[in-house]
Amino acid sequence: MNKRLRKIFHDVLSLPTAPFYEDAVAEFIRKFARRRGIPAETDRYGNIVLRYTNGDRGESVALTAHLDHPGCEILAADGRDLSARWLGACDERHFPGGRLTIVSEGNEMQGRATSALGDDKTFTARAARPLTSPENAFGYWGLKPVAFDGDLIRTKGADNLAGCAAILAVMDRLHREKADADLWGVFTRAEEVGLLGAGGIVRARTVPKRVPIIVLETSKALPGAEIGGGPVIRVGDSMSVFDPRIEYAMHSTARDLARKKRKFSFQRQLMSGGVCEATLYVLYNMVVGALAFPLGNYHNLGKRWPAEEIISISDAANMVDLCSALAVNPPVGETRSPMKKRFSASFKARRKRLLA
Repeated sequence: MNKRLRKIFHDVLSLPTAPFYEDAVAEFIRKFARRRGIPAETDRYGNIVLRYTNGDRGESVALTAHLDHPGCEILAADGRDLSARWLGACDERHFPGGRLTIVSEGNEMQGRATSALGDDKTFTARAARPLTSPENAFGYWGLKPVAFDGDLIRTKGADNLAGCAAILAVMDRLHREKADADLWGVFTRAEEVGLLGAGGIVRARTVPKRVPIIVLETSKALPGAEIGGGPVIRVGDSMSVFDPRIEYAMHSTARDLARKKRKFSFQRQLMSGGVCEATLYVLYNMVVGALAFPLGNYHNLGKRWPAEEIISISDAANMVDLCSALAVNPPVGETRSPMKKRFSASFKARRKRLLA
């Protein structure tokens, strides 16, 4: 991973976020786009859309990732004593005692869960300093923001800030190379509490139906989808499978890259560890595919206490290479491939035997 790519991942993964509290990440994305002259818009649900265009491309593609990671919102504060509600997945064994990072009025402080998790996902906590107001205060597990360790990135929340970082890195590369492309970068909110931002994309028609959407995710590492083995062409998730024509086009692009670049690697797997936004888009008849980072310590699930999530540096670099190639040569609904041409020629040459 070169220094430029490393910095993008470091800066994005360091940002605080939780469902409905994605402001810091959103502002970073807007500034990132503004510095490069890339238009940025926000739909009525708070989803952010960047669009890089250069040249006269007739086809485009959208890369999308969600801005949030499981965390908590502060409901009330009495000095250092807090009442909170957890948003998204968690392990009940982490309550009480799990260390927290609390964000209030833009400032971070340490804290700790002091009660078990209730049926309604509420709990009590204690902050290192008194909170003057619980308004817009939120938190997440008190883990190291980001650390590079050999080929690994350990972070408080790769899911899905890693996907956001990858999209920004692709946008940055296209801008620097003045590439001929039409790429939408879509960043959605509140995925961890029911794919809500993606629902907003559907309702607001933020992305035209003609534009294929490729969902970038971090998904639990599985046999055949292992950390360090390359980005995963995600055929489906635990609920559905995605558009086979888009999957085929992504697979063809990945194979071409592997032939051209010795260090490029990729994997292909169903990735049944969870449900991602692509399934929602499938339900609304949108043209959709997906890519994933194999993820360690999914949703910070450590053996006893919360643990940093883990992805591979080489997987990140290869993800950016693959997404950049897809931006320049967008997948389309019609399958175009040498294999299809060979089959067509073979069929025409031999069809008389079928008709005999």
